[in-house]
Amino acid sequence: MPRATDSTGPKILPRSDASLVEWIIVGSYAYFFLIIFLEVVMRYLVSYSTTWGEMTARYTHVYFAYLAAAEAIRHDSHIRVDYFPTRLRGRARLALETYIDALCVIVAAAVCYYSFEVVATQVSAGFKMQALPLNMAFATAAIPIGWGLMIIRLAQRMARRYRRGGMQVGIREGE
Repeated sequence: MPRATDSTGPKILPRSDASLVEWIIVGSYAYFFLIIFLEVVMRYLVSYSTTWGEMTARYTHVYFAYLAAAEAIRHDSHIRVDYFPTRLRGRARLALETYIDALCVIVAAAVCYYSFEVVATQVSAGFKMQALPLNMAFATAAIPIGWGLMIIRLAQRMARRYRRGGMQVGIREGE
């Protein structure tokens, strides 16, 4: 498992949370691969497939995508346009990076707020998954969980940036 290279980050979440999230990502990817493999084998060799396999693989993939997006923020490896931040130095760069992260937090908070409403509606209305007798809120909860973790990762990144004393070297290691 890859470990974070920076141990100076704020303790918003315990150090073990990074390993836990990484293991959840690995586990969900392994489940996704295994269930799709078994469904293909069963469909072509036995001419039978389960009703729940494809659906659970789909929702596992959704959780995987949101958790991986939060991990990309933690490692500063997410896709972004950084033409202007790389042209600035010192306080100007620190201010711009903080502004960008603050905008991301605002968007993530809005997504969390509205997705919580959707999850609450699904719980109260009792929406069920098509192939399993589970509430659809289990699948939809990936959205507020993933975006909530992104908010935490953004807060960690902003705090780490200020602890380092600004942007002398850059956000990423070796920049």
